[in-house]
Amino acid sequence: MKLGDYYEGHYRGYFAYLAPGTARGYDGDWRNHIAGEFAEWEMEDIRVRHINAWLASDHFAGIPGAARSAYKTLRQVLRSAMGDELYSDEVVDPTARGVRLPPMDTGYEAPYLRPAEVRALALGLVGWEYEAAAACGLWLGLRRSEQCGLQWGDIDLRTGIVHIRRGLQVIDGEVVETKVKTHRSRRPHMLPRSGRERLAEIKREARPRPGDWLLGDGPNPDRYARRLRTWCRRRGLPYVAPKYFRHTFRTLHALAGTDETEVQKMLGHESLAMGYRYMSLDEDVLREDQGRLERLVLRA
Repeated sequence: MKLGDYYEGHYRGYFAYLAPGTARGYDGDWRNHIAGEFAEWEMEDIRVRHINAWLASDHFAGIPGAARSAYKTLRQVLRSAMGDELYSDEVVDPTARGVRLPPMDTGYEAPYLRPAEVRALALGLVGWEYEAAAACGLWLGLRRSEQCGLQWGDIDLRTGIVHIRRGLQVIDGEVVETKVKTHRSRRPHMLPRSGRERLAEIKREARPRPGDWLLGDGPNPDRYARRLRTWCRRRGLPYVAPKYFRHTFRTLHALAGTDETEVQKMLGHESLAMGYRYMSLDEDVLREDQGRLERLVLRA
């Protein structure tokens, strides 16, 4: 079977199991990088040497990240075909050995804010229209979609517990409500005391209903990100894009000395494998961890 026939006739049907953003990324890799090279190939004719030649070609010159992403999608499609028993058991999986991925620029480091910058930003956002969502993003290390997907009913301001239940993303120009990225991303979190008190003030002023978005009526993640950048630049505030609040959260908890496994749980990551499944964070642990982060920031 040709790779293009398998992708269109079978693999695209599995997009229903993926987050919309993930499905869009896979399809973009297919259309922009894979289809032109391999769509007309019989799947079993695609060998390691062909994949390596493709990854080293001028098509990916200067864009090693695109090459790695496209290879990941190609690997997913081929292994899906193997799982569907449409790939001969007599042919060795070409993605299991010998593939040479182009090196990434090792000098890149995701931007993040230092403790004093987090404090300055939190104070500088007071009164901004999207302050509540940004405050949750900073204090909880949320993905941008999770920040935008918060509703007032997700937050218990008596205890500080915040339930991460959904996301908002812009897909093909449309704002779409999505599930969280993985089942472990659907999690409780804890606002520290200062964040809880500020959100309580905002709530008293706005008087929202439980189903109202923290971003207000007509929430739009792209507009939120643009206006955050504009607000910070006009006021000379420390700035990183909302998607880098997670990097800030992770880095500052390391500085605060928080247990690594607890940070992973708060971020909703899956990387602790089996041990992760059996670890839970009760309210006391969350409160202590977030209090440690708060003290680091407020002392800065």
